[in-house]
Amino acid sequence: MSDPEPLKFERVGVSNALETKVAGSIGWSGYLLPSSVQAPESIGLEQSLSQYNGHYLFSTKRPSLLETDPEAFCQQVLDHIQSGTNNRVVFWLENADPLVLGDIDNYAMPFFFVNSIYQTTDDMNLRFGTNASYYALTGTRLSVDESTSSLQLLAFSSSIPPTFGFRSLRGDPLGVSVTPAGTAIRAFVPFAGGNTGCVTFDGTLDTLQAFTTQQIGQGFRFVLGDTSASQDAGEDTAPKSIFYDAFDLSELPRTLPLAVSFDPGDPCNRKIGTTLLEEGNLRSGFALKSSPSLVSTYRTSAGQPVSLVAAGSASSDIVPAPGAGGFSFAASAAKADPVGSEPVFFEPTGAFGLAVETAAAGLPDKLICGLFGSETLNFHTYDSGKTETENDLLVLVASQAGYAPIFPFQASSLEKPASGAVRARLTDDYLAAWSTVRAGGSTVAYSAEPQGSGLFGKGDTVNEAEPDDVSVLDSTPPGMALPQGNAKLFPMVPYGAATRATVSPADVVQFESQIIAAERKTTISKLATETWAARVQVRNLLLKGAGPDPEYATTPQGFIVEYEKATGAYMNVGMAQSLNLRADMPKCGSPPPVVPQYLPFSLAHPTQEMQDALQTNQLFMVAVNPEPFQGGDPATGACFENTVNIADWTMSAEIGNGATATSYKNVLIMKFCSGSLLDRVNNPNRWTSAEDFSLLTGDAAAPPEIAYLGLSQWLQDYFKKGIAKAEGRSAAFYQNFKEIATNPDWNGVIVLAADLSAENLPPEIAGLAGGIDFTRFAAHHFGFTVSRVSVDKPTGKINMEDGPSSLFGLIDYEDPRYAANLDTGVSPETPIPVMTNGDFDFTVLQLQSLFENAKLAKFQSRIQLTVDSLFGSTTAALYNGGVPQPANGVVLDGSYIKQGTRSTYVFEQNNTNVLVNASNVLPAVAFNRVQFNTLGALDQGRTIASRFLIWGQFDFNQLEGKDDVLDVLSFGSPQDTKPAQLGEGLAFSNLSVNMSFPAATPNAIRFALNTDNLAWDVNASAPRPESLFSGFALQLKSFVNAAGGQTPTDLGFLPVTSDLSLTTLEDPWFGVVYEITLGGPGALASGVGFSSQLLVAWSPSSQQGDQHAVFLGMSLPGAAPGASLFSLQGVFKVAVGSISILRQPVPTAPGRVATLDEPASFYCLRIDDIAIKIFGIVKLPPSANIQFFLFGDPNNTGSLGWYAAYVADDNPGCDQSLAFAEVTSDTRKELR
Repeated sequence: MSDPEPLKFERVGVSNALETKVAGSIGWSGYLLPSSVQAPESIGLEQSLSQYNGHYLFSTKRPSLLETDPEAFCQQVLDHIQSGTNNRVVFWLENADPLVLGDIDNYAMPFFFVNSIYQTTDDMNLRFGTNASYYALTGTRLSVDESTSSLQLLAFSSSIPPTFGFRSLRGDPLGVSVTPAGTAIRAFVPFAGGNTGCVTFDGTLDTLQAFTTQQIGQGFRFVLGDTSASQDAGEDTAPKSIFYDAFDLSELPRTLPLAVSFDPGDPCNRKIGTTLLEEGNLRSGFALKSSPSLVSTYRTSAGQPVSLVAAGSASSDIVPAPGAGGFSFAASAAKADPVGSEPVFFEPTGAFGLAVETAAAGLPDKLICGLFGSETLNFHTYDSGKTETENDLLVLVASQAGYAPIFPFQASSLEKPASGAVRARLTDDYLAAWSTVRAGGSTVAYSAEPQGSGLFGKGDTVNEAEPDDVSVLDSTPPGMALPQGNAKLFPMVPYGAATRATVSPADVVQFESQIIAAERKTTISKLATETWAARVQVRNLLLKGAGPDPEYATTPQGFIVEYEKATGAYMNVGMAQSLNLRADMPKCGSPPPVVPQYLPFSLAHPTQEMQDALQTNQLFMVAVNPEPFQGGDPATGACFENTVNIADWTMSAEIGNGATATSYKNVLIMKFCSGSLLDRVNNPNRWTSAEDFSLLTGDAAAPPEIAYLGLSQWLQDYFKKGIAKAEGRSAAFYQNFKEIATNPDWNGVIVLAADLSAENLPPEIAGLAGGIDFTRFAAHHFGFTVSRVSVDKPTGKINMEDGPSSLFGLIDYEDPRYAANLDTGVSPETPIPVMTNGDFDFTVLQLQSLFENAKLAKFQSRIQLTVDSLFGSTTAALYNGGVPQPANGVVLDGSYIKQGTRSTYVFEQNNTNVLVNASNVLPAVAFNRVQFNTLGALDQGRTIASRFLIWGQFDFNQLEGKDDVLDVLSFGSPQDTKPAQLGEGLAFSNLSVNMSFPAATPNAIRFALNTDNLAWDVNASAPRPESLFSGFALQLKSFVNAAGGQTPTDLGFLPVTSDLSLTTLEDPWFGVVYEITLGGPGALASGVGFSSQLLVAWSPSSQQGDQHAVFLGMSLPGAAPGASLFSLQGVFKVAVGSISILRQPVPTAPGRVATLDEPASFYCLRIDDIAIKIFGIVKLPPSANIQFFLFGDPNNTGSLGWYAAYVADDNPGCDQSLAFAEVTSDTRKELR
């Protein structure tokens, strides 16, 4: 086999530029002849130094100008060199594209041939950081090493300082030096290969010198744009940074052997390109040789230090092998700025085994990914007895995105439209190393669980003594195979040492939570395409009734996850349960054989987006998009059981339903992370998978930047308003919400502004639906925190224990006008004006229900019955306690009473409300007590019936005849009582206003005044002293509510005349029926007395100044309705003529003057033209009639007297009133 062709420089076109061409080389090596020389087609390496007078050129990559205009390239470079030196040079291009030629002093080693050697004539000093430089002093010898195809740099090792190497800007050793070989130090610049153009050498790292004396950092650095600083306020707006030490300095060896590569054109690996970096290539790097084990600041899940064992380098290496574990220089400067403008530091790069001092080699362990132990990577500890490909290796790749442009997150504001935009968490404006773990002999699993909500289940090992004992559950975090390949990187930093930061410690925690961990989780999940595909296959099998049996795990909060072990696919996530008080059937899956006792709040066959979110360490989900909950395709089987029942109030999480980009409702938040709800909602960049959950879809969709801002602003306002109410008049209802919103340790699920309908009300108060504006009826919030679980020991199956989860919630409904009144200090008993379409209207003014621990903890409600017309009279005013009200409404107070196991809702008003109208008969009706009750559903649930039950008093006017009071209405306030003092009168109960509405359209209310059960309460009534009731021993019997054109005659009443000025009744009319006992007929009627009825009826048609629309009527005992003839035992028939009621003066004896306290008048009922017929033939008396007088005791004792007079037909003068003698004490006794 022939030797390979020696490496040569080959001519570029017809120019004087030559270059090496070796496939797979990284970097570019060129050779440039002076313009005075004709370039040959090729030049050997040794010839290039000794036979030609050309310049050596090196660059990170081939300049494109060589391709487009090689002559121009040559001329430009030659001119630049000649402007700085007359000698030949070894020259590194500062940049290849666009072509940038750095100063000769910084990027070139001028040299010439003297004393039979080639040596440099000037110092090279390349400052690549404010704390570091590379140098090559005058006298550095140059030669070509054909065996390595390199340009060799040679110097005596005894030189102080060393002739070439690294130093600080002050000239002090930097800590990295060339390892002497005998009396010389050597470095090589390869003309081809993986490190073309780099200065490579066998080196030594003095850890004390580098990290302590020179204080060059070692670790990782991330930069954040400090959005909290205000330029207007003169604050420092420069970017801030956080530095994470990678190694425990106290545990590092004093020296470490290195294989060094340094590219003056790319000292911090910014130009090499992503692909080459992912393949393990570095332009500038320090590979650790001999596999040292260095105690790092990474930690296992048990808190043990992890030692990094450098992999990939042999002890004989001079050039770093691709992917070898070690360091590289990292710049603090922005990517767009020169690397030399800021300090540099040593950043770990390459592959490292993971060793744990307390664990034997090859055993499984877990690496904490950041600050939180609930996010880990599984690995096997490093085993030196295995090859590197058989070990799990931590791989670090330099120059990835290391800048958080919008951290700390400031509250989004509509005043700053850009503040709510969701942007990339990390960009490459600054650079940092990212990581992965390369799997050796087994799968590396990534596991992320919500903070404080890790999964626990039956472990793989059992207690040998009691194999069924799994009451103490093992941690069983969900895992996915970590996507493999150096291109599948993610940010990860260690926290085993204190960070050095220009931000607060709290910001360091938040940076990990909201930036690094969030980016890591998102990146890994997106890359895990194989895992998600496998999970879809499992889900499809399960939907077909096949597939494996589930494994069970639970969180400390009682979430229960059913999952498939091999792929980690979630089958079901049970989050909470509530009592199934309405016997509802679950909507997900096949119907169970019996109605379940509990309603689940759960996710069946969660979507990829949902499972991914549930496996987020810092989980803060703000959901308004329903698709991740229920899936866009029914074939996926994704289903959301979203209803809870608390004390028979039902509430559902109808995600995003009815929301718009400016007005949100039905917002679900799932929080298992650090920070409070109030802090987290103020910027959508803090939210988990906002692009999946936090954007509305369909017609409500808006551009993301508008949608995110609108939702964030709405949430901020919502929480702030709720917190403010915790200090206001509704404080008792909002204290728990304030605690939830502001407590950083609170974790759970909460739904905000959840729509409610009539169906959500408890059946006992379903009637309230008629008075609710359902466009504004919502649960302010509801949610849950904890559920108790039980474990079946033999199988490990986990179920929620009997009993509801720890559910909470608040319904706070208030009519805006009523709320405005309360806010200004108006009494809660004050009604509000409402528009009515009839006599009545119903309004729910306030409905507040606080739920805690799955119980109704506090209830407060006020409802209003508006009475614009009653008994046909329009209500002109309403007085409450004598105070005029702004509306004709009676406000009822609602309360919830629980006694033992029974509970009930009570709505009543016990303050007197007086309704005043313009009637001159019944000017006022007092409502002394009002109760509201829901009667229930009618028509197979199509109609909801309720009623208002009223106790009160009719306040009638006092009527006057021609000469005296004739108070036939009897009950009411004294004459000339002011409207505000009205309200006394005839007491009644069981007057009801019936209310009904269709269940489907609750606001289509129908009202009906029902007097069927109206009853009188004489003891609570207030008859006036000169009333007919007081003076005539009347007994209250019933109430008449005439309808359909009925007249008093139709009801059996004969008209009774009086000297009152009355007018005819009109529909509608109403009446009070009294009973009058006229005495007894003796043995003819078997001892039963004559009982007649007196009707005092009125119509609302008459008003003040009119004749009174009043009717007085009397029914005779035993007579047909309206008849003037009645029978006595079928033998006698009594016929009567006219009936009248009179009020006459009380006579006195001649010469005696009545005292002031004696009554002046008495009531008298006169019946004229009484005739008796025997068997319908004989009239008695045959030529006369009888006048009958019934009169009451003038002293209102309740006694009645009667008197009958014989009137001959030929003596018509006897029809006048009869004069009675003075009533003495003796005659009074006789009357009794």
